[in-house]
Amino acid sequence: METAALKIKNIRDKCLANAEASLSVAERELDKGADHICFHLALLALEEIGKAILVTIVHTVSVADRDKGNLSIAMDDHVKKIFWALWGGMFRDNKFTKESIEQNRELAATLHERRLYYLYTDPNNPTDPSKRIKEGEAKRLVELTRARLELEKLTEVNNKFNEEDAKDLKWFFKATEDIDKRKYIFGNESLKKLEEFKDGKEWMKWLMDVFQKNEEEMRKLAEQELRRQKPSETEAFQPKYKMRIRIQTPSHSVTNNAFSKWNEGTRDIKIYKSDRKDVRRLTKSEIIIDFTFPKALPMSGLWDHGFFMAKTLVIALNIATKGLFWWNVPKDVDKFYEEITDLEADKNGNVKVRVTVGKRLAIDWGKQMVLDQEEMGRVSTIAAFLMREHKKLEDFLKTYAFALVLFSKIDIHLRLEVNAFDEFFKAFKFALRTFGDWDGKSDLKEAIMKQFTKLDQSNEFEQTINLGIALNKDVERKKIHNITLTEIAAIKLYCDFYIQLKAAEYFQNLKEAI
Repeated sequence: METAALKIKNIRDKCLANAEASLSVAERELDKGADHICFHLALLALEEIGKAILVTIVHTVSVADRDKGNLSIAMDDHVKKIFWALWGGMFRDNKFTKESIEQNRELAATLHERRLYYLYTDPNNPTDPSKRIKEGEAKRLVELTRARLELEKLTEVNNKFNEEDAKDLKWFFKATEDIDKRKYIFGNESLKKLEEFKDGKEWMKWLMDVFQKNEEEMRKLAEQELRRQKPSETEAFQPKYKMRIRIQTPSHSVTNNAFSKWNEGTRDIKIYKSDRKDVRRLTKSEIIIDFTFPKALPMSGLWDHGFFMAKTLVIALNIATKGLFWWNVPKDVDKFYEEITDLEADKNGNVKVRVTVGKRLAIDWGKQMVLDQEEMGRVSTIAAFLMREHKKLEDFLKTYAFALVLFSKIDIHLRLEVNAFDEFFKAFKFALRTFGDWDGKSDLKEAIMKQFTKLDQSNEFEQTINLGIALNKDVERKKIHNITLTEIAAIKLYCDFYIQLKAAEYFQNLKEAI
């Protein structure tokens, strides 16, 4: 045990020494024109302090725990290490509160975001990073880090936890490594409970009990499902599960009766207009889709089949309407802050200032795009086509779906314009090859132009195709490609139009074959 204690002490000493080295340089270089670098160095020091705290807690838990189950904690999460540097002392001493968790989680995330903003040059807005940081901001972080470092230097490695505490802590750390459990642990309901208990240890026991009861219920359900006999032919298609998803669209308004004919003619997929309103007006509408699955579908297949059905229908919505429908849409399209107050203009804080990115990262889809019964008729056709031909179209569907993911994530924090364009263009090429309209070797542009002979081929069309071909050739991305949301919407439009043509041909051939 002494050897383990010495090993942990050695790790702690190295972490704190590294923190001291980074922080000393930051203190020395403050106010010398490189405060953005000092900010980064102070934050590196804070991460090392967080690592030292985590190592200490892991050690004390392992000493007290007779089961000696291995407890390991990932150390590659920047925000987590900053959070533990700020909050870890309170946790270790069982003196933490709901407010301390919320404040320190928010502060840790904010500090990391600012570090990235101050440290790197943005190719789309190549301003001097040293000019972005506010006066005194680096100094405040340096002082905070110095205070935390000196306090941590005075902390001794000890074995304060008893066996029961150790088991609770081991469970807590493992639970917080799980993304879904972490959301609940630091969510509103859980933190309100901490406020009631006013004791961290009791709170952790309550959390353990909640998750254990939930796992027991899920285990019983799983056992029942596994024991469930194969349903008879008459029972096989009886409704067993209902799965609900919500889809948002920034491109389309939805009429009140858009889904009436669809719902009359479809038993297992019902679509409704949501009453939720987006106060920021980044989405025009939200729709609710309910899928009903039969007894014949085992629980083990519910995820895969449900995801396939949901994704295929959403892709059909996108292709048929030529708009954008997805699970969520970008939120921070023009600013990253809540508000800016001009203190010089009004010391009472009544004068607000608004500064935004050069160009708002949102497409003006216009007011003419409406999801109505006629559009839903096209959705029905495309959905049927995709589901009938899903094996043949597997590469297209996967790539198109990934392109939608990227398209829906673009905001000021995540600039994925080139990536999204590239994936839509890849999906287009997969479709061309699937339907035999391009062999993968001949002239791609000529193959595409041939498919769009009935379309008025404007300069924009040709420019978009040229952009895709140029991007295709630039495998190592050594060139700058002028791709904005407009170009992404354009290549998606041409891809959608092509699939619509193929769907029309498919059903025409079926009709003629009858």
